[in-house]
Amino acid sequence: MEAVDLMNTMNVAALDLGTNSNRLLIVDKNGNPLYRDVRHVALGDGLNECGHFSEIAMERAICSFMDFSEMMQAYEVTAYRAIATAACRMSSNTVSFLREVERTSGVKVEVISEYEEARLTLKGAQLNAPKDKKYLFVYDLGGGSTEVTLALNKEHPEIIETVSIPWGARNATEAFSLQNYNEDGAKKLENEVLKYMTAFMAKIKGVDYVGKTALIATSSTPLRLAAWIKNLSKYDKFAADGAKVRIAALENLINKILLLDFEGRAKSVYIGRNRAEIFVAALIIFRTIYRELAVPRLIASLKGAQEAIVSELCSTAI
Repeated sequence: MEAVDLMNTMNVAALDLGTNSNRLLIVDKNGNPLYRDVRHVALGDGLNECGHFSEIAMERAICSFMDFSEMMQAYEVTAYRAIATAACRMSSNTVSFLREVERTSGVKVEVISEYEEARLTLKGAQLNAPKDKKYLFVYDLGGGSTEVTLALNKEHPEIIETVSIPWGARNATEAFSLQNYNEDGAKKLENEVLKYMTAFMAKIKGVDYVGKTALIATSSTPLRLAAWIKNLSKYDKFAADGAKVRIAALENLINKILLLDFEGRAKSVYIGRNRAEIFVAALIIFRTIYRELAVPRLIASLKGAQEAIVSELCSTAI
């Protein structure tokens, strides 16, 4: 598929390739959603150990791009931006992999920096931000990295400080043997995350944000926890989007989940088999971060980088 003449844009699309999933969002020129899809590709499976993408992982991801390309053609998408994040920043065979993605699907993928990832996530997450808070903490946990940002909550949000922690749900699971909870692995991961969070908190020490900040938590982990706490019949990311959750309730739920074995997590309607293996590490990272930020509640957000991308494409096309 050809990248595009923005002056004649009708429908636009955002593609977001992460360590675990590949996501597609198509909207019309006014930003109204037309189509969403998420594919569990586990691109980063084994990356922490071997340093490059496996053939089977690349095949899963390439197939998802081929399917997404067909959907973009069906919806007559004329402008798109496809991004790749932590896994593609880390892998030694990213260039050849993305060359094959473009050859087979026509989709040209851009590997973005940690800062650009934080900027896009902030812009999308702000759609769920309360207007009465001067500042925003935005947290985004992926499969291969986690971004935490402090920003001014205004029409065009301004990043004050951001940190990219090189641990996400998948690579931390592999590195710290956290397929199931064990105290040793959990403590080691917590200490790794704290190295980055301690430095981040020191940098924002001079900002008078206490009591003036909302925490927006994107990615599926907070959405799944919010759905559980809200007692939804199953995990529904759309129903959980924008849910306000008290940290005390999160602490109780996380303690409960950490007692479950793999099968217990896999059978949960809020976690499922695809997420069961990497969910313990996700919880340890998530808990370590919100404890450091010391806020009483958070807002779970489905909206993130994809919403920012389509918004920018639509505004450029006007």
